[in-house]
Amino acid sequence: MKKNVRLFDEESEKIFTIRKICDFNDEEIEHNLIPHLHDFYSIFWIESGEAIHATEFVEYSLKADTILFVPPGLKHRMYIDKSVGGTYILFNEEFIQYNRTNHVPLKEYRLFNNSDFKSLITVVPEKREKLNNITGLIFEELKNSDDYSQDIVLNLLHLFLLESRRIFDQQNQVPKEESETTPDTTIIKFKQLIEENFAKEKNVSLYAEMLNMNPSCLNELTKRTTGITAGELIRNRVIDETKKLLYSSSMSGKEIAYELGFDDPAYFSRFFKKYTGTTLKEFRDVSRKKYH
Repeated sequence: MKKNVRLFDEESEKIFTIRKICDFNDEEIEHNLIPHLHDFYSIFWIESGEAIHATEFVEYSLKADTILFVPPGLKHRMYIDKSVGGTYILFNEEFIQYNRTNHVPLKEYRLFNNSDFKSLITVVPEKREKLNNITGLIFEELKNSDDYSQDIVLNLLHLFLLESRRIFDQQNQVPKEESETTPDTTIIKFKQLIEENFAKEKNVSLYAEMLNMNPSCLNELTKRTTGITAGELIRNRVIDETKKLLYSSSMSGKEIAYELGFDDPAYFSRFFKKYTGTTLKEFRDVSRKKYH
């Protein structure tokens, strides 16, 4: 079996790759130690050994039977050595979306994007065989791909994601007996509301109203829990999305401004420079040069 299996040629806009983690070479292992960005989705299934994954928000210790989901545009680093065994899957939005009759938006899975940065699941023994069968079928399909392989692999990937989402939902349920108004649950809800509304709503008062809170109370709670104010939390999400779009898309600064709910592109440009210290163009040029 080829060590690095690709479903498409280099010229295709669609990308799908699956490989064994033990086949990573020294250069790839060293590259993963440095904070970097990708413009594709990644799945790391750690089946043996232990890896470490870190972002600006949280650090995970990935023990055996852990699956990590990394979205595009997330600055992260990964420690993987030769003792780690498992499977690595890489794909982009073009691959997920090409079959419109079978397209499920990745944001609906909550695997790659969730409010409290829990982007991993633990594979219990009764689920391990099912997920192994799916990845095994993908490897088998790509040994001798034909005109049917693209659809088959896409559907197998959807099946893998759906099974993973089922596990994720089971492992991240809030017990019914817990209070719905604890500081932790309020902050999680606030982050969920930011995720759903940051492109059109940036006023703390509006979020406080949605949470049935006084804006000053929300601000105090957010600062006590996260170390930054409610307004900074909203603003940081806008900045993160701007960086993601600058890195992974061909949208102009003006298009990004409108996409993120800014009526005045010039104000948006000043806003970005004020809070990052760099212009939109400078960030795009530097990040692509550094991380590509």
